[in-house]
Amino acid sequence: MNPKALPLIVGALLSGRLLAAPPDVEKEFASMDADRDGKVSTTEHAAAARQMFGKMDANQDGKVSAAEMAAAHQAITGQAAKKNDMPAAEKIKAVDSDGDGVLTAEEHSKASASMFAKMDTDKDGFLGKQEMAAGHAAMMKKP
Repeated sequence: MNPKALPLIVGALLSGRLLAAPPDVEKEFASMDADRDGKVSTTEHAAAARQMFGKMDANQDGKVSAAEMAAAHQAITGQAAKKNDMPAAEKIKAVDSDGDGVLTAEEHSKASASMFAKMDTDKDGFLGKQEMAAGHAAMMKKP
């Protein structure tokens, strides 16, 4: 896999979007900013990732299959998957550290933390709206 593709795929796992219309960063930011202080902490970001994982894990077995991820796409993103979107199995493969073809909560959490670190360009431990918007813009670029 192209190493430049990993941040794109990690971001897709977190945001639920890949090669789709630009996300509504304002809405997503507001949903993550639990304390309404105008910034998203690592804790708030991780909580959003856990919530997303819960939505994808339809059978609540602690693992997300490609079928579960694909089925949850519209509920998470608010839009149907597009034909040119990367298949769920490929998204999972990019961060599937044990190679078993499913995404565990731990793998998803690590991918989320990695994406947060990449988006936190000023390294202050928080994401502002501009950092989140720039991170999402970067995710939407093809590797």
